[in-house]
Amino acid sequence: MRGVYRANYRIASVTAAKTLMYISVPSTIIVDILSAYVTNESNETNEQILCVLQRVTTLGTPTATTITPTKSEKGDQAAACTVKANVTASEPTYGAISMGAAIVDAEGLSGVPNLSGWVYETTPEERQTIAPSDTWGLRLVNAITSSDLTIQINFQERG
Repeated sequence: MRGVYRANYRIASVTAAKTLMYISVPSTIIVDILSAYVTNESNETNEQILCVLQRVTTLGTPTATTITPTKSEKGDQAAACTVKANVTASEPTYGAISMGAAIVDAEGLSGVPNLSGWVYETTPEERQTIAPSDTWGLRLVNAITSSDLTIQINFQERG
């Protein structure tokens, strides 16, 4: 499918709540999140993790690794989005996702056993669309026992 990209990254020894990966969309396109995954590749002890795709309210200048998304079709151009993974300093700011409050600008908020991993897969009608000039992050909301995580976001650029 044209304009479909995959961003993958592995992060060693994650223990803190953090932004695992984020996508910044240029002003000329929109992006549909097709699917996203967070899996544990090292820790054999089952524990609950809480993950979410969430709109960034203030990006700032986080310290993170730039990812070059992989094209699904060889004839496609390079992805126009900026994708970064493993934020280690200057975390982006997000809206609240507190208990007892309305959750705004967040998708896929769910707690899951880390051995099975967090999975965000939707039907086409339910896909989260990222507006031009917006940034959305895939977050680990809670602290966990040290684990090596594999992160993947599949997305389609339109426009």
